[in-house]
Amino acid sequence: MVDTTSETTKGRRAGQPRIQPLYHQIYIHLRQLLTETELDTTEALPSEPALAVRYGVSRVTIRKTLDQLESEGLIIRVHGKGTYPARATGPQDKANISSGLDNLLSFESRTSAVNLGWEMVTVDDMIAQQLDSPRCLRITRLRSREGAPMSYTTLHVPERYAHLLEQEETADEPIVRALDRKGVSAQRAEQVISAIAAPAAMARHLNVKAGAPLIVMRRLLFDQNHIPVLYQESRYPPDRFEYRMTLNRLSVGPVAQWG
Repeated sequence: MVDTTSETTKGRRAGQPRIQPLYHQIYIHLRQLLTETELDTTEALPSEPALAVRYGVSRVTIRKTLDQLESEGLIIRVHGKGTYPARATGPQDKANISSGLDNLLSFESRTSAVNLGWEMVTVDDMIAQQLDSPRCLRITRLRSREGAPMSYTTLHVPERYAHLLEQEETADEPIVRALDRKGVSAQRAEQVISAIAAPAAMARHLNVKAGAPLIVMRRLLFDQNHIPVLYQESRYPPDRFEYRMTLNRLSVGPVAQWG
């Protein structure tokens, strides 16, 4: 039998806060993949040995993780064939903007966008400082799903990368993915969520009343060398989007820590 105790305590000294078990960390990651991306229900997930290698843990840890996912109806185990994502139990009424960049790109791949603006501009001091570029390519987009407007986004690409993007070639492809194709790869993002009242012009594009509340997501993306590559500001009608988050207790004691 494989002892998984060493996995859960690896790297933790006596007296330090207790870290959540590895199986639970892996469970959170797999659960996000199963619930927030469109997986082919006819294609088996990686085998237990393959998942154990991928996450650097024992098969016992992987099996415990899969047991929990199966108990929640997120996967189906077929004897002799493998483990498959379970079919969604109902329609997704709202899109999730809460999780990682991959999830956001997965959502954008199921939508279409119209470029409302594509021009080189002199930006305000805040954006100039964040991108270290006083001039930027400003792209304004309206993204829709099944004909319904979902988001109004303004993107700023620093002048040093602007020449990599052509409007006709990029079409409605996510700009971060278009930059990645050109060798500028975003590896880290700083994100802020807030709210605004919809300006009149933006309200018309989103089919909401002027002054209606909008969710605002501001995201600054950096490459592997911590150089800013893109600033994105997206506005979402709250009846079409939600921000979901899973919190896990990271420590025990009188003052609990959650992450």
